[in-house]
Amino acid sequence: MVNRTSVAIFLVSAVVTSVFFINFCATVFQCGCQSLWGEADRYCNIHARHGKHCPWCVFGYAGYAFVYGSMLVCQAIPAFWAVRWGWSWPVRLAASVAAFPASGLVLAYALGTYTGYWD
Repeated sequence: MVNRTSVAIFLVSAVVTSVFFINFCATVFQCGCQSLWGEADRYCNIHARHGKHCPWCVFGYAGYAFVYGSMLVCQAIPAFWAVRWGWSWPVRLAASVAAFPASGLVLAYALGTYTGYWD
């Protein structure tokens, strides 16, 4: 049975990911994206006719769904399953929020390498 604390932990971490996803992308790829409250993807290099294109944007909505969904799955593990390991809610919350940049770096490296973004 899923308890309310686990759901709350997951929702908080998912909100953090949702709000800062584009900032993380901009930091890692230097693609021109800005915060959601700024210009968002208006200046992303995906809109440029020539040159390198952001590895997260180049695959379109399927790419976004894969990257974002993978991050959420990684956040769900400490939010829901770590309760079985005896982790307290503050530790699970910290681990769930930390899963965003940790999984994001792995995904960024994988897709950046796959697409040759840093070549």
